[in-house]
Amino acid sequence: MRGFTTVELLIVLVVAALLAALAVPRLTDRTALQERGARDQLRAMIGHAQRIAQTQQREVCVLTTPVQARAVYANAGACLPAAPLRDPASGGAYTLDMPPGTVLGGATLLRFNSRGQPVPALNRTLSVGTLSITVYRETGLAL
Repeated sequence: MRGFTTVELLIVLVVAALLAALAVPRLTDRTALQERGARDQLRAMIGHAQRIAQTQQREVCVLTTPVQARAVYANAGACLPAAPLRDPASGGAYTLDMPPGTVLGGATLLRFNSRGQPVPALNRTLSVGTLSITVYRETGLAL
C-alpha cells in the first residue's frame, strides 16, 4: 500500500489554509447581511404605513433619521411623532433602529395621503447603507 508523501500533505494543508483565509472574513463580516435585513424591514414599514393610510382613510408618515425610522400618523398635514403607528408584531410604537455601522439616508419624510399615494407625488429614494429603496409616485409601492 502506498501512503501520502510529505509534499502531498503539505500541498493539501497550504490549499486548506488559503481557502480558510478567504472564507473566514466572508463569514464573519455581517455588514452586508445586516444592511439587507434593515432594507427589507424598512420596505415592510413603508408598505404597512401605506396600507394603514388606505384602510383607515387618513394620512400616515414615515420619518427617518440616519439611525432610525418611525411610522406615525399625520394630522392637518403635519406628521406627529407623538402619534405613532402600532407595530404589527409587538403592538408598541412602530420604530426601526439601524444596525451599527449602517446609515439611513435620502428622504427624511415620506407622507401618504388617504388613498395611499405619496405626497408630494414624486418618486422618493432612501438608502440603507449601500442599498436603496424607491417609493414610486404613482402607486406608493416601495421597491
